[in-house]
Amino acid sequence: DSSSAVDKDGSQSKGPAADVAGSRKGGNINVIFRQDSAHWDPAMTNSSPDSTLQEMLYRRLTMYKITDGKTMLVGDLATNAGETTDGGKTWKFTLKDGVKYSDGSPITTKDIKYAVSRSFDPKFAQGFTYLQTWLADSDEYSKVYGGVYTAGKQLGDDMVETPDDKTIIFKFKKVRADLPYVVALGTAVPIPEAKDKKDAQDQDAAAIAAICSGPYKVSAHDIDKSSKLVKNDAWDPATDPIRHQYADTYSFEYGPQIAAVTDRLSASSGEDKNSVGQYSAVDPTRVAQIMNDPKLKSQVVDTPTTQTNVYSINTTRVTDINVRKALLTAFPKEAARLTQGGPYYGDYATSLGSPSLVGWSKFDIPGVTDVDPKGDPEKAKKMLTDAGKLGYSIVLGYTQTPASEKEALAVADGLEKAGFKVVKQPMQSKTFLNAREKLDNGLDLYWYAWAPDWVGGATVYGELYDGRKVRDGSPNNSHFNDPAVNAELDRISTIVDANEQGKAYNDLDKKILEQVPAIPYVYQRRQLMAGSNVGGLSADVHNVTDVNHLFLKS
Repeated sequence: DSSSAVDKDGSQSKGPAADVAGSRKGGNINVIFRQDSAHWDPAMTNSSPDSTLQEMLYRRLTMYKITDGKTMLVGDLATNAGETTDGGKTWKFTLKDGVKYSDGSPITTKDIKYAVSRSFDPKFAQGFTYLQTWLADSDEYSKVYGGVYTAGKQLGDDMVETPDDKTIIFKFKKVRADLPYVVALGTAVPIPEAKDKKDAQDQDAAAIAAICSGPYKVSAHDIDKSSKLVKNDAWDPATDPIRHQYADTYSFEYGPQIAAVTDRLSASSGEDKNSVGQYSAVDPTRVAQIMNDPKLKSQVVDTPTTQTNVYSINTTRVTDINVRKALLTAFPKEAARLTQGGPYYGDYATSLGSPSLVGWSKFDIPGVTDVDPKGDPEKAKKMLTDAGKLGYSIVLGYTQTPASEKEALAVADGLEKAGFKVVKQPMQSKTFLNAREKLDNGLDLYWYAWAPDWVGGATVYGELYDGRKVRDGSPNNSHFNDPAVNAELDRISTIVDANEQGKAYNDLDKKILEQVPAIPYVYQRRQLMAGSNVGGLSADVHNVTDVNHLFLKS
């Protein structure tokens, strides 16, 4: 019963966290990743690796605790995972005693209200916007309230009330059953007005350190090169059910690509033995070799993720459903997956949502979910011919990384065999995401990966397939818009029982997929790797290396 995976009574929300087996204290752990965090300001952050790092630095009202592979949402700063007495319209949280910032000053609910008020400013729109949208009851929430910088005042008590320093009450016009999950995101990280350094909050080490409340704080940040974390002495483990403080310091190194990270961790010479990869750390071309070497395999955690990888079809350009079905029928899943490490990359997907979602179950749609993973070019060619569309031209957009180039070649080859004409459009890795999310992107088909922001379908179907969100910058980059689906999204969002809601989302997945706005590709796996002297390697709720559980073996 997944609905019990929320700590309502607070029994699981007490600290300290149980020790990781074999753990010891001391030393420096190096974290190697291809890029610096795009943002260190919690209100601007939405990527998985950035969130993982920030969860060591900034505590939240709620947070995830993983015990023996089971995940539970518990109170982090709050005494439990939230309380509602009216079915989910009003939510109350109470802060624990003795929670502090790194300078020893107390954290109050007024700081959380200030942080939420601040997040309404349009400059924070690239972070998570659930809280702002729900409180304003509008996708254009900045028009309802412009944020504390513009408005000159905080949100009214009709939206967020702090009757005292320990209590915060969120008030919504509609039922918001998923609110306890949303306050685990960066938008509600406490920031006192006096410590808000505005733009500096995003990159400046001193500004970041001032709002740190976790076991570590930032002591240095050299943009795009390195950063360093040191212990936060004001953190009290007795209040924290999740985090540890094993290493004395963490040193982050930015820049090395995945092949270099794999080589360094495999060799584990010098300081590399005390190092870890933060995200995917095993090069697809090396994964089979490493997993067949017992010593190297012992340094790897091979984990399913919550992510579904699809190829989005731009439905504003590819308007004929027969052409979309032909694309799906021809799509060479097997050849494409082989370029990414074969089965280690993940199982073939037959739905738009991931099996990790509450209420997910496998369904069948003849001609859609039963297509051969090799692709069926003959059948697809007949579909195109019958539709009078043989030779239909497809612009295939992809990123210029070695792995994506290989995948794009495999995809193009499979589609050309089925009678499509394919125009390959390589794009720069750093700008590909923004270009793809433009309405007028000039592309027909492109890779898309989506990990839900929590285990509920609202964060998949409500984000990717709500036609009212078709606009520049929206994750609905297939531009799918069906009024019946939009209405059903509204209905399902008010179901408070998590299991009943999950089942309804799974039925909706099938309805959406029948119209083929995207081609399900794989449910992604990820291989995390550590140097030979690092213990406690595991995946966190984002399927990224749980940096906070690590320790040096000697």
